[in-house]
Amino acid sequence: MSSFPKLFIPGPTHVSQDVLDAFSTPQIGHRTPEISELINSITPRVQNLLYTQNHVYLVSHAATGLWEMGLRNSVKKGVLHAVNGAFSSKWATVSKTCGYHTQSIDFDWGCGVTVDAVDVALSTGEFDVFAMVHNETSTGVKSDLDAISNLLKTKYPNVLWLVDAVSSMAGIKIEVDKLGIDFILASTQKAWGLPAGFAICAISDRMLEKSASLENKGYFLDVLQYEKSYGKSQTPSTPSIPHLFGLQKVLNIIDEEGLENRWKRHKDCAEYTQNWVLAHGQSLYPEMDCRSETLTCIQNDQAWDINKINDALLSRGFRMDRGYGDLRGKAFRVAHMGNVYMKDLVDYLNEFDEVLKHV
Repeated sequence: MSSFPKLFIPGPTHVSQDVLDAFSTPQIGHRTPEISELINSITPRVQNLLYTQNHVYLVSHAATGLWEMGLRNSVKKGVLHAVNGAFSSKWATVSKTCGYHTQSIDFDWGCGVTVDAVDVALSTGEFDVFAMVHNETSTGVKSDLDAISNLLKTKYPNVLWLVDAVSSMAGIKIEVDKLGIDFILASTQKAWGLPAGFAICAISDRMLEKSASLENKGYFLDVLQYEKSYGKSQTPSTPSIPHLFGLQKVLNIIDEEGLENRWKRHKDCAEYTQNWVLAHGQSLYPEMDCRSETLTCIQNDQAWDINKINDALLSRGFRMDRGYGDLRGKAFRVAHMGNVYMKDLVDYLNEFDEVLKHV
């Protein structure tokens, strides 16, 4: 058994050995034909996974930076944030610290973003950007993108839509062009199943046009710098080349699995976990219609001693989640995304059952 526990936390998630091996590929120059060939083997397949023709940027830093990139390249009047968990709250904080006119619609944790509340807030005309988290990692809540898409298309067609898909991209089907998402972002240490430190975004033509009209965006997060490099199949600054080789390997794995099979696998793992939760007399933290397919958040109704369970699972080679922030011990999460397949999940929950007999 490895000296490192197998991860069943919502990020970083488990990275399989074949993906780790790809990180050992010898380095290549970042301004060479080889890097362009590598990037060209990646971006069209990411577009395919996102069902989009929008340009895809490969970014060598945490997705937290993409929160700021999205804002700096879109906000002129103001930005409306939907806040229903820890990470959507942090994104709203980024807007405030950047000095934008901003407002948050606050939803109870465990609840999804609702169309009516967004409609009321946008009706003031104060905001030219709407930002939301699709899949709140802190609570396991997945909001309905279709409903928001319909609202924006019919009533607010000039509002740019920014979507954090950090824990859903590559695990949940998101049809970007059909939905009309202008900027979608994710880090790669969750459903992509790569090590942390890399991120992906896709940007619409109209957001590029908006960015060109904005001033004082700085340099590092200016999407127009990325757009110049996009045309050369390169990146504005030296990328994490090992991550590019790892991403290429993950895309090969996805190709072998097939997109529809991948979406179904995540749904099946979510259903299996939810049934396990209910069979143990626990309840699910998210409301009924907004449960994530990549992680399950469990209300600890049975008052299990999460710290003791955690210690016991560690001794058996597994790292569990104990809940995020104020939810620690009160609600905990099981991740089932990326390189976690049904057999992995079954093995983990069986070990969890064995631990429950002794704590």
